[in-house]
Amino acid sequence: MYDASRLRQNVRKFKKIPYDNLEIYFASMCNNNPYILRLMRHMGVNIFVNSPKHLLIAWRCGFQAQEVIFTSSNLSDSDLDYAIKGKVILNVDSLGQLERYGRLNPSSRVGLRINPVHLTLPDKADNVFVGQRCRLGILEAELDEAFRIAARYDLTLDGVHVYLGTNLMEVDFFRRGIEEVLRIAGRFRELEYVDLGGGFGVKSRREEARFNMVEYGSMVSEKMYRFSEAVGRDIKLMLEPGRAMIADAGHFLTTVVDVKERANKLYIGTDASVDIFPRPLFYEDAFHEITVYGKDDQKPLNKLADICGNTTYSRDFIGRDRLLPQVSEGDVLIVHNAGGYCYSAITDFLGRLRPAEVLIDEGRAVLINERETLEPFDAPHTLGLRKGVGVGG
Repeated sequence: MYDASRLRQNVRKFKKIPYDNLEIYFASMCNNNPYILRLMRHMGVNIFVNSPKHLLIAWRCGFQAQEVIFTSSNLSDSDLDYAIKGKVILNVDSLGQLERYGRLNPSSRVGLRINPVHLTLPDKADNVFVGQRCRLGILEAELDEAFRIAARYDLTLDGVHVYLGTNLMEVDFFRRGIEEVLRIAGRFRELEYVDLGGGFGVKSRREEARFNMVEYGSMVSEKMYRFSEAVGRDIKLMLEPGRAMIADAGHFLTTVVDVKERANKLYIGTDASVDIFPRPLFYEDAFHEITVYGKDDQKPLNKLADICGNTTYSRDFIGRDRLLPQVSEGDVLIVHNAGGYCYSAITDFLGRLRPAEVLIDEGRAVLINERETLEPFDAPHTLGLRKGVGVGG
């Protein structure tokens, strides 16, 4: 279930960044529901895609070519050709991709995804998005060869793209990352845009502070104005928020169907599963607050509870070690921050049926994706599925 008013509020936070030449691109892999994407477009948000399938979804939602950024890795010729024919903003990920792109589309424009290899997070051993162990992007040491390839195919390298990390809460890390990216970007003689990606942190626990978007906006604007002045032209800033724009606008609802009480633990069984709420399946450190509908005023029990899915999979937990009030069969649990990398990541791994998606907009409930249902089990050969599809316009 999505809250359109919260979504609009989050969009406004990004649009208030005080840099004049700013474009926001929503990361479609975070949530690819067509109704949500159309709503984004109506609010003046563009779209970031990393696959031909998501590019097709973008077309069907009405996005125009220059409202789409396509960045991926290890693209085949057919993938590249699809993006080229779409005339979207394209960033390539390697020297090999740049060479192939030049053969397929000489005398054109393209951006480069870079990897500022010396940038590290102080509190994490690894950052899979930048640094020595990151598989993505072109290194600064490879830029001279990239410039030679571009010259050979008469390509204009007009953009720099980077993704600094995920769920980053420290504005200071963004500051250091942006400084390094802009230093590297200064080597691009025909630069028109700098795409700083996403990674903006989302508050997961009640006691956490929210990401300081005002401080970030002031900082990045100052850096970009100074950079534009230094290079002698107005450089466009692009950002690609995903969860930061939609996570807290979404809630996952599930019904309690069983409660097992053990000596030191409660096991709360639900009619959900990690294949239809998959973020805990894909991210081991994923944490989502869970509350019981209608029981906010009740004190939690003095016993930890695991919220379990309805399969035999040993890791089928929606949440673990939670303190909840008394829970009974029929209670509805609300899983918070469910707007991003949840429905779009659903898998058929455990065979549970896909839930409906509903948008609450100005007091009106809009069904934007139908629930998946089973056909009546009249006979074995008639068994089938009715799959939900995006129904909103």
